[in-house]
Amino acid sequence: MNKTDYIKGWALVVASFVVVFAFSTVDHAISPLVELLGAFFNTTTERTLWLISSCTAGIVLGLFVGPQCLKTVPVSRVLWISLVMMAGGIWVFVSTPYFALSLLIRFIFGLGAGLFSTILWWLTFEAINKRFYIPMITVLAAARPMAVAAGVPLVLYGQTRFSWRISFAIMGVLITLFCVLFSWAEPTDKKEKSPFTLKALSGTYIAAWKTPHLPAFFTAMFINRLCYFGFYSMLGLWFIGHYHLSTAELAKPLMVIGICETVINFIVPVLMKIGQKKLFYLSVILNSLLFSFFAWGILPLWTTIALIGLFAMTDRIYSMLLLVFIPNIFSTSQDRTTIGSLVTLVSWTSLMLISWIEGSFLQYIGFQTMETLLLLCLIGSFTLYLRMLNKTVFSVLQK
Repeated sequence: MNKTDYIKGWALVVASFVVVFAFSTVDHAISPLVELLGAFFNTTTERTLWLISSCTAGIVLGLFVGPQCLKTVPVSRVLWISLVMMAGGIWVFVSTPYFALSLLIRFIFGLGAGLFSTILWWLTFEAINKRFYIPMITVLAAARPMAVAAGVPLVLYGQTRFSWRISFAIMGVLITLFCVLFSWAEPTDKKEKSPFTLKALSGTYIAAWKTPHLPAFFTAMFINRLCYFGFYSMLGLWFIGHYHLSTAELAKPLMVIGICETVINFIVPVLMKIGQKKLFYLSVILNSLLFSFFAWGILPLWTTIALIGLFAMTDRIYSMLLLVFIPNIFSTSQDRTTIGSLVTLVSWTSLMLISWIEGSFLQYIGFQTMETLLLLCLIGSFTLYLRMLNKTVFSVLQK
């Protein structure tokens, strides 16, 4: 590898991290800012959660059409389109006080983020030099938790010093600068292009859905993410409702939780030495027990924060193990890029649904009912996961 390729490889890793960090920061900052955003847009705090679901709807659409877009349009063009949607979406969002328009802008922002995420899957599985494969996987796993650990607290701190609108705009600047860096370093897209048709788009997913064990795997994942993202979506309201924290006071808990979720990504490879099967069972059992302990908001504040941090860590453990299991679960698949994209697509579809449900019904059914539903989703998903894994991966593992 020559020096230029080496520099470009690391430039892609760094640029990918910063862009994902920036748009994840903006997305995850909505929940702790619900009171301020509700006042700014003159709507209820619960309905403000629709800002999450509208963005997620855009991400889902971007992820859904993204693979076919890359087969139709050069990657460089898709990158610039996603940049305009993400950075432009942020700058328009902070400029408009109209809630209905803000929902549309958030959808456009999410669409750009979904397209960029598809580019990252293309880069990771098809285009980047193998020397940078592990760093890219780390970026995909760690950038969002880092946004929770550092990005969201910085936005909350910025809100107290100037305003959340300026903090969001700064994230838009970061997205612009590092998308330009990404454009400079991106590998040449040499694939032959074909017209974008609904038949080709649907054919990709119909073929993927026929892969053995794929429906069971992604059904379990969808239900599982309802709990994880459902709790994160209402986390700001949850802390305000149970512990009466102010917006500024939310920064410390989120930073602690995000640090826990970030650090564990680098520890999982070491933990795997005890055996992947044992580690998976241990993580899902602890995950469900931890959620059942803190979900009701009756423990002391910092005890609860510690348990949520451990919950986030165990979630990362079994989630990363599932990514490790994918090649063995879908050993007959010839289209791993689409399966990788489906991981993100299914997860964000789950977030879109649960954030809409919470925005629509949380004020009527209350926290306790929602907490119970999320716990049932968690336990149900683990049951489905284990049934599927015992038929595939675990039947050949020695530990």
